[in-house]
Amino acid sequence: MRLKIILFCLCITCSCASLSSERLKVAFGNSLPPWVMPETENGILIDIISESLTPVGYEITNVYYPYARRILSYRQGLVDVVSDVNPEVIEREDLKGYFSDIAYTYTNYAFTLKSNNYQFKKISDLGNYRILSWQGATASLGPEYAKMALNNPFYSEHHNQALQLKMLFLDRVDVVQLDMQIFRYFRSSLAREGKINMQLEVDTFPLFGKNESGFLFRSIKARDTFNKQLKRLKKSGRYDQIYAYYVSIAND
Repeated sequence: MRLKIILFCLCITCSCASLSSERLKVAFGNSLPPWVMPETENGILIDIISESLTPVGYEITNVYYPYARRILSYRQGLVDVVSDVNPEVIEREDLKGYFSDIAYTYTNYAFTLKSNNYQFKKISDLGNYRILSWQGATASLGPEYAKMALNNPFYSEHHNQALQLKMLFLDRVDVVQLDMQIFRYFRSSLAREGKINMQLEVDTFPLFGKNESGFLFRSIKARDTFNKQLKRLKKSGRYDQIYAYYVSIAND
């Protein structure tokens, strides 16, 4: 009889835990490997938020959008969390919610073909060149970058970052601007597919600094839980393991 009571209590406890689990839809850009890899439902960002929140009862659903639409989806109430935001983006887009601690950092560069022998020392030097950047860069990289983009008739943005590399290696644009890990990932994958010439050398210009980013939550409870769990992930060493694993993929 006592065993039956214990088993009954365990069932009730498990049932209550299941009912109390909270579902979160998280909006990601759809072309950001190794940070976000929709085909395999993983990547640095996905692993960070899932390994932070899943162990404490949250059920995460990943939703992928062309980069600029992830913010629109959050504004329209289609998702509960949006990735790749910072305080500047939140203020400019007038987004309501609770911003997490800084969860990851992009390092953006200007990439050019070495054969062109460009010499860029500051962002304004890019003003008269054909630049293809990632969607939302003008809104994310500060006033100096925005001013350059606005005054440059040859500037454009696109959500497909693989296309950026194709255009660069075909010499259809002078400069592409993107994160180093994304550049390495697409350069390796496109070379394996025979779509670009891996022998072409590139120059890199660290003009933009680091882009520290995180997640914007509708729920303050979920945000606070994420921040707490993120600290634990870093303290345990698991955060560094996640990052190292995907960096190795990008550099293959």
